[in-house]
Amino acid sequence: MKYLDFSINGRVQNLMVDVFDAISTSKESEIKVSELLDTRSIFELVFEIVRETGFYNQDENFHIIKALNIDTQEENREEALYNTWISMGSNLNTAKTQEEFNAKFALFVPIILKRMEAINRIAV
Repeated sequence: MKYLDFSINGRVQNLMVDVFDAISTSKESEIKVSELLDTRSIFELVFEIVRETGFYNQDENFHIIKALNIDTQEENREEALYNTWISMGSNLNTAKTQEEFNAKFALFVPIILKRMEAINRIAV
């Protein structure tokens, strides 16, 4: 896995903190899909910042995203988003440095956005 460009690493980290802050305001013990959907604008901003650097097009990162982006037929759209979020959390917990943490978060951004878009298409 390639890491984020130094020039955007801090911005991605701050936006990631914004995502986790937005979700941590819940008094529930389990995150709701609606809470995840409320963070969409932050994920979109992260995606635009990271995409401009070519991070998603680097062969190694592209293959990782493809592997993580496996659709499961058994899940409904909300479960797919929730399970992707849980998988992201598990992966983030294995990071040994802040740079690795930020890069792993960035790898999940397009997948989370894809799951959010699938839910929004149904809701419209």
